[in-house]
Parts: sequence; C-alpha cells; structure tokens
Amino acid sequence: MIKAERHDLILVELAKRGAVGVQDLAGFLDVSPATIRRDISELDASNMLLRTHGGAALRDRRREIPYDAKIMAYLPEKRRIGTYAASLLERGMTIGCGGGTTVMQMITSIKRMPLRVLTTAVNVAFELIDAQDITVFLTGGMMRQRTTEMVGQICERTIRDFNLDVAIIGADGIHRDHGYTTYDSDEAYTNRALIGRAREVWVLADHSKLDQTCPAVIDGIEAADLLITDDAAPKEFVAAMTERGVRVITV
Repeated sequence: MIKAERHDLILVELAKRGAVGVQDLAGFLDVSPATIRRDISELDASNMLLRTHGGAALRDRRREIPYDAKIMAYLPEKRRIGTYAASLLERGMTIGCGGGTTVMQMITSIKRMPLRVLTTAVNVAFELIDAQDITVFLTGGMMRQRTTEMVGQICERTIRDFNLDVAIIGADGIHRDHGYTTYDSDEAYTNRALIGRAREVWVLADHSKLDQTCPAVIDGIEAADLLITDDAAPKEFVAAMTERGVRVITV
C-alpha cells in the first residue's frame, strides 16, 4: 500500500472514531508501528490531525477531511443510502444535485433512467458522460477544488433557470436545532439555491453526520421533506426529525 493510500485510510478511521492508536492502525493497515508513526507525523505537520501520545486525534471536528478520505468513510452505508434514493426516482424527473460522497453513490445507480440532471459537480457530470438516457446540465461557476463543485454567482444564476422535481443534497452535519450544515459557505449557499428551486428536497447522509454541526448553514431542518440515512441512526434522532415534519427512512 502506498503512503497516500495509508494517509487517506488513517483520516477515514479518525473521521469514524475521533481518535485512534498506533497499534490499532498498524494492525488495520498491516504495516509496522514505525511506519504509522511516520505517517502520523507527516499528517500532523500538514495540520490534518493532531499527534497524541500513542496515536492521533482529529485536530478539529469542524475541519473538512480530504474528499478521497470522505469517499471511504462508511462506504457500505453510503451505497445503501444512494441505491435506495435512486429507487425512489421516477422516469422523466428533473433533479438537482451536488457531488457529495453519498449523493455520488446514488448517481452510479441511475445511469439507465431517463432523467434530466442539473448538477453543480464536475464529478457527477463525468460519471454520467456515457448515460445515454440522461440529459445532464452542468452549471458554470467557480470550481471548489477540494470537492470539484461549482459555486458562486454564475452557478446560482444557472440554478434559477430550472424548476426541479427533487433537489438531492448531502450534508456534513445535521442537527435538529442548527439545521443542515457543511464546511464551506459558498457550497452551502449553492445547495440552498437548489432547495429553493425544488418541489421536494431529499437529504442523503450516513449516521455519522447526525447530531453534528459544521460552520456553514445550508438551511433549517424543515427545508427537507425526506432524510435517507442508515440503520445506525439513533432512534431518538429519528423521532425528533419526524416531530419536525421530516420523513426519515433508514436503510
């Protein structure tokens, strides 16, 4: 396994657990503890984690981890969520979406459906390049390099030209009081623009995002009609969302 892959997997484990030990990582990645210590030192020097006695911890839970590491975190859960969301779509719909890691799992399941897809994400457009039954509209704008998503005024003007049957968004944090949140304010505003043009709003997020809050607010809890998450979602959280008028499906 090359170093870059190890670094991503270390960050994935930290995203799941908050802190992890050298011995645990060495066993998980099948490398020596000395190799893990060097990896941790390099990630600490890059401000990606905090080196601790015997391991590592997240430097700041509000700090966004790299996109490649996000992809691997809770991947089976994301696949179930994405596949289920795809099953709810109807032929001929016009949908709007970004390129979050859970939404991307839905995109891989819709390639043979006749749909119109408005997306702010280069990776979504690229994934659908050979989907002959799908008409893809990629907004312009300024590309956010960390996620390859478009943001800014040009992007928002394009969104305003569409009426969407469904806006399908991801969120890095979902909190019953603080709403749907993410790390980047421009990306949050773009998602809010999609919400504003949609007849229905679906949020796709694995359980690690629940009861979490990030710096940039996308919208309030009541903005979504449906939350699709995995079966590890706390029952009290699901009940609280239902009381607020959001239908919750766990898969």
